[in-house]
Amino acid sequence: MTSAVTPPHLRPAMVKIGVCCGGMALRAALALFATLFLTAPSQASAPDDRVAALRLVETPASAPGEALAVIYSGDGGWGPLDRDVAKELAKGGVPVIGVDSLRYFLTPRSPQAAADDLAASLRRYERTWGRREVVLVGYSFGAGVLPAIVPRLPPDVRAQVKTMVLIGTGPDGDLAFHLNSWLNRPSADSYPVAPAIEALKGLPMTCIYGDKERRDVCAGLPATTIRQVRLAGSHHFNGDYATLGHAVLRAVSL
Repeated sequence: MTSAVTPPHLRPAMVKIGVCCGGMALRAALALFATLFLTAPSQASAPDDRVAALRLVETPASAPGEALAVIYSGDGGWGPLDRDVAKELAKGGVPVIGVDSLRYFLTPRSPQAAADDLAASLRRYERTWGRREVVLVGYSFGAGVLPAIVPRLPPDVRAQVKTMVLIGTGPDGDLAFHLNSWLNRPSADSYPVAPAIEALKGLPMTCIYGDKERRDVCAGLPATTIRQVRLAGSHHFNGDYATLGHAVLRAVSL
C-alpha cells in the first residue's frame, strides 16, 4: 500500500496544529495531505500535458467575448466562493480557468515556474476558447501570489493581461502552502504583498475587501495604484458570493 510522506516544509506546522488543536485536527490534516499526495499528477513536459497535469477547473461561457479569466483560489482549495465568482463571470461572457491553490502550491513553486505554468495555461485556453485578453483574479492566498507571478510572465502573455482583481488580500504572500497559512502566520519564505502590488502600478487593478476584514492590505494602498471596492462582511463576505461575483464582473468590465 502506498503511503504519503509529509514534505519537510509542512512538518513543523502539523506539529503545531496537533498541539494547539488536538489529535482530531491533526488526523484530519494528515488525511487531507494523504489524499492530495496520493492523487497528485506526474509532471509532464509537453505543453498540453503540462497544462493537463495542473488539473485546472474549467467554467466555460456560452456568450462570445474577448477575455478569459484565471482565478487562483484561497488556501482552502477550490471552494464555494471561487465557484460562485467563476459562475458570475461565465454568465457575463468571461470563461474561467481555476487554479486550486491548495493543491498547486502544496509543491513549492518559484515565481518563474508559476509564471511559466500560467503562460502555458493561457496559451492553451486562448486557443480553445478563442480569447485574446486575460483577466487575473486571486482570492486570499491566491491574491498574494499573483503580484509575484505577473512580472515574470513572457512579454507576449503579459501584454494580454487586461486587469487584475485581488480579493481578501492579506499582508504576506507565499508560493508554497504551509499549514501556518491556516493559522494566518507567515513562513520563512513569505514576502510582503503591498510593495509587490505597488510595483505593478500601470496595470489596471482592483482590490475587493470586506468592511469587517482586519488583515486586508487593500485600504492602505494608494488609490492611484489600485481601485478599491468595499463590500459587507469579513474574509468570506457573509457568504454573499453573488454580490462578490457581480463586483468582480464590474471590475473586469471597466
